[in-house]
Amino acid sequence: MGFPALRPEILFHGSHLYQSRCVEDAYTIDQVLEQIESAFSADSVVSPSRPSVVIRNPNKRRDHNGMLVNDEAVFECSGRQPYADLYSVVPVGDGLKEKPKRR
Repeated sequence: MGFPALRPEILFHGSHLYQSRCVEDAYTIDQVLEQIESAFSADSVVSPSRPSVVIRNPNKRRDHNGMLVNDEAVFECSGRQPYADLYSVVPVGDGLKEKPKRR
C-alpha cells in the first residue's frame, strides 16, 4: 500500500484501553493484561474483515465469568510511524451487550 515497514515493536499508551475496558466494562487491570497476552499469542492471525488492523487469537480462553472468548488486539498503525500502537483489546464473546452508538 506504499507505507514504510513497521518496526517490530509495539507502543502502548493505554488511555483508550483503560477507559473502555476498566472504566466502562469493569475489567481489572490483571484481566486486561490476560486479554493482551492472549491476543498476542503465537497462534493469533490477522483478521482481514475489519476496517482496522486486528489480530485475533483463534483459540478460545475461559474468562473470569466462565465465558469462552477470543481475544483481539486492535492497532493504530499510521499515527506513530514506524511503530504500531496497541489501541485496544476486545474479548469477543464475553457476554457484554453491544454498546449503543453515540450520535
